[in-house]
Amino acid sequence: MFGQGAGVHPDGGLHWLIWLFGDGWSATWWSDRPVTGAVEVTGRFVARLGPGRSEEDPVPVRGRVRRLRVVEQPVERTDNSARTIEDTERFIEVESTPKRFWSTLEPLVDDESFCPTGVLVDLDLDDVPPLDSEFAPGAMSADGADVWLMDRSNPILLHLDTRSTPPRITEYLLPLTIEPPGNRWARDVHADSGGCWITSHYDVFRCDRALDGPLAVERVSTEGGGAIVDNGRLFILRMPRPVMRIDRRHGVVRVEPDAHPVRMLDRDGRLIPVDDPDAAAALQAKRLRVGKAHAADEADSRSADGQVTIRTPDGERTPVDLGTRTRGTLFWDPPDPFHDPANADVVERISLSLPRSVTE
Repeated sequence: MFGQGAGVHPDGGLHWLIWLFGDGWSATWWSDRPVTGAVEVTGRFVARLGPGRSEEDPVPVRGRVRRLRVVEQPVERTDNSARTIEDTERFIEVESTPKRFWSTLEPLVDDESFCPTGVLVDLDLDDVPPLDSEFAPGAMSADGADVWLMDRSNPILLHLDTRSTPPRITEYLLPLTIEPPGNRWARDVHADSGGCWITSHYDVFRCDRALDGPLAVERVSTEGGGAIVDNGRLFILRMPRPVMRIDRRHGVVRVEPDAHPVRMLDRDGRLIPVDDPDAAAALQAKRLRVGKAHAADEADSRSADGQVTIRTPDGERTPVDLGTRTRGTLFWDPPDPFHDPANADVVERISLSLPRSVTE
């Protein structure tokens, strides 16, 4: 995996985490030699169960389940524990995956010697079922009856007008990057009376919405972080204190806090430090990841498990069909750094003056 540091094998040697890509699948594999390009490997692939995906994990794989079998193995008891006997698996055909997860090696019944240890799934990667929806709800924010909803991975923004029943939904394809899919989305949305802000750790975008015109999108900063909107102003929040973090190159390292952990975006798109300690602490305390959006007098919207519901002021909850939407128009004027007055001194240094022609 590019940029991934080597690990130490139990035998004392080095090994590298390799990211493998095949026809319809991807996986990670530890190798005792660094390698790029085509490789031939043998073994078996096992689905990793855990609390969630990381951006460093292989992309998820979809396919059609052709066969399910419960794997059972004999259990060998010891004085204080039990262990399975290797290469003694037996398989039992089932119609659906059992709901029970096995956290111990104890048999289900005392007089049984076999213990269920997993489920073997035959997955057909060439017969992939269609997705139920092309939109995966992520960050959400509301202002009055206007609700803004961002896709978890793709640069797709939805505007929900909850004044109508059902809500009128408009889809906007934004000039942003595609982010790795995962359980935690990379972008947040912050609604206000004129539209919304879209923030991430890498940039800040502004979306201004006219009643009958296109959605005007502008990139206002190539710096980012956690963000909140307070009294109509956008604040970027960074780490206020040192932390320990896993670095892909070096493992666990200490990361120093930012010199200015709270900064305000001014009218010219510059991030101005907030040096008042009390004000900075109050803004840090307001930070909240938006999987739930509140509007003071109109809608309470929730995005969870791929579903969106709207609760009106009278308390009624209504699920929203995100598949019924229209395509909105966009106005995007890409910034030109060579014509930005703030970069005039840099442009002058890197510009090459052409020699003048001399005429007789």
